[in-house]
Amino acid sequence: MADLVEGLSPLSTDFDFSLSHSVLATASLLCAAPQFEGLGDWLRETRARLPVELCEELCTLLGFPGRYQRFIGELVAYLPPETFDAGFDDLMARLDKIPDVHYQLIALRALARGTSPSPSPDQLLDLMEKPAEWGDYLGRIGSEVAPEEVAGLVRDGTQLKARFITALERFWHSAYAEEFEATRLLMERSVAHHRTKFRGSNFRETFTAVTGRLVPEVIAETLPEIARVIFLPNCYVGPYVAYTRSADNLYLFYNCRSTPASETTVDVASLYPPLKALADETRLQILTLLQGRELYAQEIVDQLDISQPAVSRHLNLLAAAGVLQVRREGNARYYSVDSQVLERLAHALRALA
Repeated sequence: MADLVEGLSPLSTDFDFSLSHSVLATASLLCAAPQFEGLGDWLRETRARLPVELCEELCTLLGFPGRYQRFIGELVAYLPPETFDAGFDDLMARLDKIPDVHYQLIALRALARGTSPSPSPDQLLDLMEKPAEWGDYLGRIGSEVAPEEVAGLVRDGTQLKARFITALERFWHSAYAEEFEATRLLMERSVAHHRTKFRGSNFRETFTAVTGRLVPEVIAETLPEIARVIFLPNCYVGPYVAYTRSADNLYLFYNCRSTPASETTVDVASLYPPLKALADETRLQILTLLQGRELYAQEIVDQLDISQPAVSRHLNLLAAAGVLQVRREGNARYYSVDSQVLERLAHALRALA
């Protein structure tokens, strides 16, 4: 891990604001919200009021490759650079200009990103003709969409394109257009603030300063192939960092709500993730279980009256926020409290007082 981190130094960074990337990322986060504790409340509230069939359609179209950023990441690669500054109607026009057959290629490439080595498009098309092996492959990459439905989407680029454009347009007009305008100034202010402090700076230092975290291994592994890193503001990502990759560009969506309103001695970016993670009775109970000791995941599950998937979501949030340290031993994950993070949090809260 140390060698990977050292390799980040030559990368410079920039901060920018894009309606196109915001709507695509927010639609993905909306679909991912049930799987991750601590994402923005707006996502949960919006899922509750959207028509059920629209929510299901979005999650199918974005989630059939297993992870929501895979389809969006491949799609962005087909958009011209000027789309970065486009309005919504222009984004829709550019999505419509992408040929139908390219949507099929986008789907195949998104599906191939789930394994290493990645299968070729022809190999995936051949796999679809073998139902048992096709279902096994989709299970391995984490897809929860029925195998026959995934195959139908991939085989028909015209259908995939029409359904995706329609669903995204409905999401914009029924939910995100008003919210985007309400949060636009916050996002623009965050970009202006960080540009004055970090534009062109060392990537590792910038990432830690903006998010309060070290660079995750899953992001560090992509960096040897990356020429440009762009931080984009998002209001709903919470203590996590979402990302998409387009060719040799890496787009990182950070929590813009932690941007200070003015210069202050308190590091706001380091305050928000642990406070968000600790604002839950179950997660506080997990901390008491781990007080002065290390436990593996199943030991924690056995002492809590909730399901294993729910415990996993709580542990993932606490780890993402830096509150817990994770040690892997074989297939088991051992968790312990990071006392230094809690001490820094207490110090920052005392400074605010």
